[in-house]
Amino acid sequence: MWTNSRSRMQYEHFGDVVSFDTTFKTNRYDMPFGLFVGVNNHFQTVLLGGVLMTDEKIESFIWVFREFASVMGGQAPKTILTDQCRAMDVAIAEEWPDTVHRWCKWHVLKRVKECVGPKYTSNKEFRDKFHLMLNEMLTTDEFESSWVILLKEYGLEKNAFLTQIYETRHKWVKSYFKGVFCAQMTSTQRSESANHMLKNILSPNCPLHHFIQQYMKMQYIRDEDEYYEERRNKLNSKKLATGGPLAVQAHNTYTLKVFALFIQLKEDSEFYRSIEVIPGEEYIAEHYDLSRVPRWCKGRYRVQASCAGTKYVCECGLFEHFGLPCSYILRVLISNGVERIPDSLILQRWTVGARHIVPEGLSQYKKDNPALLAQTYRHSSLMLKALRFVEMGDSNVQSHTMAMKLIDDAIEALKEVSREKDGLGLSHKPRDAVQANEEEEEFVEFPQRVPKKKSERGRPSSRRPRAGHEKLSRRPRFCSICRSDKHTMQNCPDRDNSTKKTRKPPTCSGCGVTGHSVDRCRGRQQQLVPAEFIFL
Repeated sequence: MWTNSRSRMQYEHFGDVVSFDTTFKTNRYDMPFGLFVGVNNHFQTVLLGGVLMTDEKIESFIWVFREFASVMGGQAPKTILTDQCRAMDVAIAEEWPDTVHRWCKWHVLKRVKECVGPKYTSNKEFRDKFHLMLNEMLTTDEFESSWVILLKEYGLEKNAFLTQIYETRHKWVKSYFKGVFCAQMTSTQRSESANHMLKNILSPNCPLHHFIQQYMKMQYIRDEDEYYEERRNKLNSKKLATGGPLAVQAHNTYTLKVFALFIQLKEDSEFYRSIEVIPGEEYIAEHYDLSRVPRWCKGRYRVQASCAGTKYVCECGLFEHFGLPCSYILRVLISNGVERIPDSLILQRWTVGARHIVPEGLSQYKKDNPALLAQTYRHSSLMLKALRFVEMGDSNVQSHTMAMKLIDDAIEALKEVSREKDGLGLSHKPRDAVQANEEEEEFVEFPQRVPKKKSERGRPSSRRPRAGHEKLSRRPRFCSICRSDKHTMQNCPDRDNSTKKTRKPPTCSGCGVTGHSVDRCRGRQQQLVPAEFIFL
């Protein structure tokens, strides 16, 4: 596993949501490559770290997540998005119990395409309704009612796969993401795009040192795109003349990409009106024409205000999921004549000043500095100070005497404070290594040489090898009579054998005998033999 100082700084500001995906066997060593990515305040993909794994077992993923948190200062992300790999699921639950784990929506739709079959691939109406449930519905009530109606309409109530994914709907349905901040990410598409970019700049048979060099090249490309957006936002001196005071404040606060999304939400709020239920505490944002609202949409959303109008909460949960006030809250603010967005509705990670950092000389006074929890930071900073101290103490005899006295006093002062170990120091033996020695677990060593590959017959395939959880699963088949998955129609006990069609034996058209066809008739074969051959 490796990272750099730029990625660690990105994780400090935008490490609340992380996407992790493994690309199977992308190098000469046949090792899966895992990539941690996030999203910055310009809605750009940022690379946080890469890891090469010998296998994709639970123990390996536990090590990956533990070391990633250690490298990034000991802090786990709030939300992580992965595919449906069972080993990842178990490892995240064990190593990061407080992190919210969500599945990639794209991988779920891929399995739906495989298991539902023609009703999803060929029926555009069903596919559009299914995507509507996943992308547009904001509340769980809307999803639950539409799910039942959709399955009943297309006769999929007994589909085994849809029943299975419905039981795990809290991990991939957008309606159940309420209260979970995902930075508008519902899939590992950013990881997939980063993997695709990496494949364009290296070959699958590249050696290990070249692999890491090309990864750093991709890191440089992403940093250049980010610097461009930073300069573009700094040079933006255009004053907003329309949109009202809320839009003017948002233009000065958010980045250009986030401001465009804010304007879109504000335009959607113009179709609603605010109804005050409890003065100063509860409001209802209602659509002007409920007849134009789709049947699955509520059209009326409840907004609650507290703390003298400085905090607003909507039942749609868009602010908790995305970090921008929804159109219903904006309608209430505009109707009440509010000229500034409350501070509780402004998330710093989307603002222009999301990277405001304390200068390096004053960083030691910052509370909860995550860099102090990193293994290499504390050791290297102390080493640099110690080298400077040794250089000054070696100037003359008097400075040497004073330096030795100061060292003795410092050791005596640190004796009591240093008794408590947090396990992050380089000189401390990790507790996992002690347990490994006690249990004598097997350790899979890193391959020192490239494994010999046996050339396969035929033209080499251009497709990458797929992991076990990515391979196409066999579609479940059901009996067309009783809809059971235990047998087929031929072996169904409910089958009516009286209507079974029996095959009649063929009748020869040459001799009229039942039991053979005209092609196998002996009399016809004798007639076809020439006379001279019969004479001989």
